[in-house]
Parts: sequence; structure tokens; C-alpha cells
Amino acid sequence: MARIKLPEIFQNGMIVQRNKKIKIWGEALETERVTISFCGDSISAEVCDGKFYCEIPAKEAACGQKIEIFTDGKKEPELTLEDVLIGDIYIAAGQSNMEYFLRYDAHWNEIKDWKRNDMIRMFNCRRIAYPGQVRELPDCGSWFKEHDYQWESFSAPGYCFARAIQPEIDVPVGIIGCNWGGTPACAWMDSSNLTEEPLSVFMKEYEDALQCADIDEIKQKSLEAWAYEDSYMHQIAWRAMMYGMNQQDQEQWMKENAGAPVLPMGPYHHYRPSGLYELMLKELAPFPVRGVLWYQGESDAGHGEIYDQTFSSLIRCWRDLWQDELPFLFVQLAPFGKWLDIDGRDYPVVRESQERVADNVPGTGMISIMDLGMYEDIHPKQKKEVGERLALLARGLIYGEDILCESPAFMEGEREGNWIRLRFSHTGNRLYIKGDTIKSLCIRQNGIPREIKELRLDQDLRILLDPLTEEPVEIEFAKEGYCEVNLFNEADLPAKPFTAVIEQGGI
Repeated sequence: MARIKLPEIFQNGMIVQRNKKIKIWGEALETERVTISFCGDSISAEVCDGKFYCEIPAKEAACGQKIEIFTDGKKEPELTLEDVLIGDIYIAAGQSNMEYFLRYDAHWNEIKDWKRNDMIRMFNCRRIAYPGQVRELPDCGSWFKEHDYQWESFSAPGYCFARAIQPEIDVPVGIIGCNWGGTPACAWMDSSNLTEEPLSVFMKEYEDALQCADIDEIKQKSLEAWAYEDSYMHQIAWRAMMYGMNQQDQEQWMKENAGAPVLPMGPYHHYRPSGLYELMLKELAPFPVRGVLWYQGESDAGHGEIYDQTFSSLIRCWRDLWQDELPFLFVQLAPFGKWLDIDGRDYPVVRESQERVADNVPGTGMISIMDLGMYEDIHPKQKKEVGERLALLARGLIYGEDILCESPAFMEGEREGNWIRLRFSHTGNRLYIKGDTIKSLCIRQNGIPREIKELRLDQDLRILLDPLTEEPVEIEFAKEGYCEVNLFNEADLPAKPFTAVIEQGGI
């Protein structure tokens, strides 16, 4: 009897991407040919070395379909997938702020009472760090709906994106969670992207970590650490941390967990270069999708000055793997002060690199969440807003709606007597502030802070400095690791960080 084995992404209740060729592949034993029937098309493929690959013509959005797989011309299907939807699929990728479970979101008590939208389906890729790793991951490896048991531990930004975009585009929406807390971008890239400077630094650091290491000792310590990581005791302790703790409680938490097994860098670590690209991403490709939602960069703060090159290379790597110019919508790092034993002092450099990617890499867009940060937590709790802003950006950049979907960005400034006029893009009809004065705005002349006498806001920002002397005016906005941005455009999107030097003739 023939046996068919498909990748986990192919299951009952799944979504396939509309308006793109539908790619189906898998293993087939004791048969020479498979025929796949879907939405009126029947496409056959030969089985070579126990594997098959098939492409079905693109379809329009639909619900309630089924995929049937036949072997050797038999009339009855060997395998049937039921309740298949056709719509738009996005990969929700990155590290812990994308992985961040829905149950930890500030709006969870509101969200969990929402009426179920059966046009939304979700899937979590298995988080596997090394070949042969066995983990009990009940919330991974299956398609599910709102209010199913996997739902509360799904990506909060990914789900809230789906919830916001689905009614607007009126087709089924699928979100595939392919993310893992703490992971640097290099873990999600093919090794061929890490051979030349400056990105070769990631391979060099990995090789340096292994240079004097004992491989047997690394294996033993890694297995102990993974057993602890997957233990019920650790999961309960970590859940308390993710809900949020003040600095004092965090210090106590670190003392109580100081003796926990530590995962050493090496071939069993999920942070190692290219590891998750090989074990998670390549398991998913080339399953067609509409685009990628990306929230990552915290773990690259140590190399923030090259993050634009790192992230640009990652985007090219993923597009090459899918053979598709996938849109990438991503999140600029939120303000952050201190959490556990790390801090946000290097975040401004990463944010600048992220802006360079948005400005220079086609098919990308960035949302700002500079109003949502938390000083004592690297994980802002308002992920609903993150998902909604990504959805707004998708409506404008991917679906072509004529809407205000981007944050205000500084363009130019000029002097007008004792006034400084700052012009921004993406303002809509007005800029406004929440509160009495603009926060995180620093103005200097000759290195000396200047007092702002008056502010006026319309589509521009006008600042009175009385008297305004001839020296260049140096302006910094939201350039700290942690800050509170309260300057918004008409769509309630916060202004992006910027620096400017305004000479006598303006800039």
C-alpha cells in the first residue's frame, strides 16, 4: 500500500496562498506517480527517490476546499486534506517580541472575548535547535483557529495583524509563526551570506567560542540545559517574567534562577549562525506566502552599526529561498531601558540601521512604536497596537490603498527669524502632541541646551528660540535608548527618531 508523507504545513484546516502557484511536495513510498486534485485541477508528478514535487495553477480566494492525493491512477484518494482555505498568508518572524504569546498582551482580557473569526488560521513552526532534537511542543505543528488551545501561546503581533487586516481585504488570512526568542538575525540566514566582511564577524565569533571548547562537554551541558528549558518548572517561572516584573522583582528572579543550567554556544544552540535557517525556515520553503512580518534586532544590538547590511542580506536570502520578491514589513525597536542584565543603550544605532533598510531596500516598510516602550521591560505589552500598525502599513504598501500608513519622518528644517520650522513627511493634515510639550526633543547651540519658548503645530513643527543666534542649531529627537515619544500624525502614528543640524540657510 502506498504511503504519503507531507510536510507539517499541509494539514486539515490549512490556508494556501491565492494568486500564486500552489506548491505541494512530500514523500511517497511504494508508488511511482502521484496525482493531486484541487479546485478542478488534477496535476501528476513522478516519484523520484521516494520524493515528489507538484505545482498547481494559482487560484482565487475561496473557502471549504479539499486537496486530494491519488497514487498510481487509483480512483480513491490516498490522502485528503479537508477545510482548505485560499487567501493571503504571512510569516510572523523574528525573536521574542514576535514570538510574544497572546496571553501576555495588555489587551488579552478584551481579545479573548472577541467573537471567533473563522477566516483566520494560524500555524506555529516547531522550534528545533539541532538535528534530531525531540521536544514536546503541543502548540506547534498544526493549523488552528481563534479560541483553540494553541491560540493563547501564538504570536500576539502576528495574530493582531491578521485580526486587523482580514476584514479590510475580505479574504482568508493565514499567519505562520516562525520565530524564536533571543535569536540574532544570522541564525535565520544561509551560511553563504556570512562569508564576507562585515557579516563574517558572526561566523568568527562562533568559531572563537568553539576554539577551546570540549565537544563532549558542550553536548552534555546542552542536553541538560534543554531539559531544563523544556521543564514545567522553568515554563512557570518564565511565564511570570513575561507578564512583566519591576526591576526589584527581576533582580530577585535572577537570584532564584542563578543556578539554572546554561546553554553553551555550539552546535546545540539555537543562536548559532544559520542553525534556524536550516532547521526551521527551509522546512517551510517554498510554501507560497504573501509576505513577511519581521520583529527582531534586539539581539543584534552589539553589531547595530551593520544591522542594515545584516537585515538586507537576510531579506535577499529569504527571497532567494522562496524565489519570490516577498514584501517585508518590520518593526523598529521600541524604547527600552534595562531588563534582567541587558540594557537598551545600543538601540538607537539599530533603529538608524532599520531606517536605512526601509529607505533603501525595495519592497520593505517599517512601523515605529516609539510611543509603546517600557523602561523596565524589553517586551512591550501592547502588541495589539503593533499588529494593527503592521496591518495599516500592509493596506498602504501591499494592497495599494491611498491611506496614511507611515510614521512622520523628518525631511528638512529652516530658520524664520527666531523660529525653527521642521517639515515632515507622512503627516496627513496635522501633527499633534499628547500632553503639554514635546518629549525627547533636545535642541542645542554650541553644545549648550536651548530652552523652547513656544511650539506651534500644523503639518509642520515650529519652535521658538528667543533669541536665535547665528550658530548652527543641533536637534535630536528620540535618540535615547529609552524615551517617550508623544508627537503623532493624523493617523495616530508616532514620529520617527531623527537628528538635524540647521545652518543659517537651513538644510
